[in-house]
Amino acid sequence: MFTPQDRFMSLPALMSELTEDKDYRIRLQRRGSKVTIMSPHGGFIEPGTSALAEAIAGKTFNFFDFQGLQTVRPEELHVTSTRFRHPVLDEMLSCSQLALSVHGMGDVDTWTLWLGGLNATMKERVQDKLTATGFSVNPTAPMYKGENPLNVVNLVPNKGVQLELPDDLIAALFAKGVAFPGPGIKPKTTRLFKRFVEAVRTAIFEELKTL
Repeated sequence: MFTPQDRFMSLPALMSELTEDKDYRIRLQRRGSKVTIMSPHGGFIEPGTSALAEAIAGKTFNFFDFQGLQTVRPEELHVTSTRFRHPVLDEMLSCSQLALSVHGMGDVDTWTLWLGGLNATMKERVQDKLTATGFSVNPTAPMYKGENPLNVVNLVPNKGVQLELPDDLIAALFAKGVAFPGPGIKPKTTRLFKRFVEAVRTAIFEELKTL
């Protein structure tokens, strides 16, 4: 359903009106993996999610990153996950078993990561690994639950997991809190970033062993 805060009802509508590499850009890696990692609101829309998704994907998993490049009202390039579709991403998901999406939720909560998505076992693994590493995790998010079957992260056979990170946690993952310095510029990350990424990747690898 179209939501009032979204300017565009779909990604194709956005792409038909705006200019690639000026207003937005798409980065992707097809790796023939059973797992697809995505950041549908990357770039300036939800800063930090692009770098996190890319690091979690590493050189192992499929990767799809939509980056909003507008610095003024970047939220206008937000396309809700239930309507976020792209042909290449669709192809990746059709060949995958698991999916994970990375989001920023603003200052709705402090320090606590919210877990969503319909893959209950992978959610539990992600929670266990992050909690063991010292992160605060809420597995029963009061909103941004990611439980709609139409959510892009749930379009794979085994469904997926949605990560929602608050602003203060994202800031702590990046040097001087700069989570997205601009297109083509790799942000400097902290040791906490590495711990976070390793915990999530470990959880995914464990879930893969059960397939």
